[in-house]
Amino acid sequence: MATTIPGGEILSGILNVVSQSLLLPVMILLIIFLIFAVIELGSIVAEYTGRRTITAQEKEIIIKNIASCETQDQICQVVNHTKFTKNDKDLLCSVAKLDTELYDKETREILARNLLEDQEFKIAKSLEKLDIIAKIGSGCGLLGTIIPMGPGLAALGSGDMTTLTSNLTVAFNTTTAGLASGSLCFVISAIRSRWYEEDVATLYDLAEVILEVI
Repeated sequence: MATTIPGGEILSGILNVVSQSLLLPVMILLIIFLIFAVIELGSIVAEYTGRRTITAQEKEIIIKNIASCETQDQICQVVNHTKFTKNDKDLLCSVAKLDTELYDKETREILARNLLEDQEFKIAKSLEKLDIIAKIGSGCGLLGTIIPMGPGLAALGSGDMTTLTSNLTVAFNTTTAGLASGSLCFVISAIRSRWYEEDVATLYDLAEVILEVI
């Protein structure tokens, strides 16, 4: 045991102080994670009810309409009459309005790709917090489980059932909070990632058609 090693009692005491001092920050983080997860749950429900997906048939019609356009303004008119969000419409119109006299086809393709990659970066950034909480939420829950077990076992050895019960309650509550917040954020992130991947794929297809027309 550590206490039989010279200086072991001091090291054990330091580790005990460090581990117990981590309990409060972990509990605060778990409460923040739970609040964030609930807010994101409401957000994704609202996003789902207002989400307008572009079906394969609708995308085919949009592509045909764009292919029949003769000017950049006509392309923007077609884009503005779609179910895309305002940001997606602005992006496609930016691609359509690339100066054909100033830039050659290869340069326009590079500029269009940069616009689309910037959109992907913004999407990845919006999912970043969810991914972080999905990964560390369970870890914080585990910390909140293990930390109170030390004093709880010590209380059990001395027959203090009140302290044992209190520590076990904290352990179970933190485990529940960590698993709930982490699992919820993971599911929300997975759903949003699928949505956004479909949207970005559609934007790439339409941007390619626009570049061919202009």
